[in-house]
Amino acid sequence: MAITPAEFPFDAHVTAYSLANAYWLAQASNIAYAEKDRIQPEAAKLGLDRFHFLAKDDTEGFVAANEQIIVVAFRGTDPTHMQDILTDARIHKVAGPLGVMHRGFLHGFELVKGDMLAAIGRFRNPDRPQSVWCTGHSLGAALAVVAVAALLAEGQTVDGLYNFGQPRVGDPAFADEFNRRFPGRHFRFVNNNDTVTRVPPREFGYRHTGELRYIDTEGQIQTDINFWRLFQDRIKGRMEGFLKPGTDGLKDHSMRLYVAHIEKALMSGA
Repeated sequence: MAITPAEFPFDAHVTAYSLANAYWLAQASNIAYAEKDRIQPEAAKLGLDRFHFLAKDDTEGFVAANEQIIVVAFRGTDPTHMQDILTDARIHKVAGPLGVMHRGFLHGFELVKGDMLAAIGRFRNPDRPQSVWCTGHSLGAALAVVAVAALLAEGQTVDGLYNFGQPRVGDPAFADEFNRRFPGRHFRFVNNNDTVTRVPPREFGYRHTGELRYIDTEGQIQTDINFWRLFQDRIKGRMEGFLKPGTDGLKDHSMRLYVAHIEKALMSGA
């Protein structure tokens, strides 16, 4: 059974890592995959009583708000389509907000940028401005990174970014500038062998942003894991998934699994 808002409420003023906030933003990312007519009612269950749907070509998401928070959530895509987007990633880097990034991610965000900014402005209370949060899964996570970069470049405040199954978005200079401008507020969840989190390759000049939150083969969220332990755990995950149907890396990419692991950690007091 899903956790109710009353059990672990979202803390609108904590920009440091919060498992409760991670859970609610994971739910928002999951809601973005629902049928269009179901997204607003599901967002309302999270206490978000103002809603605007974002949609242009293949970019979808929503902006939702209440008196405490404004949430921007982007919908992801299936891993097969993600591979199409990342084709020839080596030559598809362009200048964007805060630095050089993948052209496809920037283009996808720019399709809804104006609509997103207008919705945020419409929902914002000028007397008591709400905190602003961004989130996404898969392609949606990449779009959320670009969105935060764009907001920061325009001098706006973003209070937190929680992403799930996020691909690499930009080059090392972009990652450095993003992390410098947005320290301690971007948390990037990776579920064991989630294959999408490893593209575009580092060899093509891409690097991750944010702080890693690694979900190991036991479903535990590791906040400080070294390279050797991470390598061993990923090998363990591959071995355990070897004789099971499906590909381990694709199964680990499921947004529902991210929600389930974070909910379990929250309930256990991890």
